[in-house]
Amino acid sequence: MKARLRQLAERHAFTVVALALAGLLKRFYSGASAEELRWILLPTSWLTSLGVDTEFAFRAGEGYLSREESVLISPACAGVNFLIVAFVSVAVGFSGRFATFPKRSLWLISSAVIAYLTTLVVNALRISLSIALAHLATRYLGLTFQSVHRLLGIFVYLTGLLGLCLTLELWLPRRGAGVGGAFGKSQVLLLALGCYASVTLLVPLLRGAGHSPEYWTHAAPVSVLVVVSAALLFAVGRRNWDDGRHAIRSPEHPERVASEQGAGG
Repeated sequence: MKARLRQLAERHAFTVVALALAGLLKRFYSGASAEELRWILLPTSWLTSLGVDTEFAFRAGEGYLSREESVLISPACAGVNFLIVAFVSVAVGFSGRFATFPKRSLWLISSAVIAYLTTLVVNALRISLSIALAHLATRYLGLTFQSVHRLLGIFVYLTGLLGLCLTLELWLPRRGAGVGGAFGKSQVLLLALGCYASVTLLVPLLRGAGHSPEYWTHAAPVSVLVVVSAALLFAVGRRNWDDGRHAIRSPEHPERVASEQGAGG
């Protein structure tokens, strides 16, 4: 009992630390300049240049500019919000796979590295797709460049986040599965969706962004995609839940349970 309570306390402490680090990064990002964000803007611009075959040059106080494409990778495009979401989703969602405090501490550091590298790739892909497709969509679909940029960003970020969690779900069980209290696959994905909605919708709303029409223009497609994704996860999770391992053994009908489990196997 004491060991169980200690494990539970360590896990909650781990979650608090992860959320505190995410909050500190969010606070730093809210007032950071282009110079202070070069640690993420520089590699993002380099990866983007590989995808669209253009060059980006740093402009003081603004970010990395491609004159050829008329694209500026500014602090607003740094992807730090996605980094925060990915970090919390990975750190908290998979911490239960590790039984000891040292292993969880190592996982906290690993989560930061994984989230950072994923952010660079996903954000560079988002910007590259915007450059490649936004003008075509503007011409043939009648959408504005900003609308295409926003919709592509939401889709790529959500796809990248869920893809990251699914990848770790396949990789981590071979190294630390079976630890009590670990999230299941659907739970990890729902946690990721919750983190995404909290950082992109709830936090700005609490800080007064609801007075801006721009917020609701962004919130509408995000809400639709998050709700649809969550509904699909609930549907899949309910169908896969009753797989025989969760049957309640009844002393009145032990043979029925055994036969059902044998048929399910």
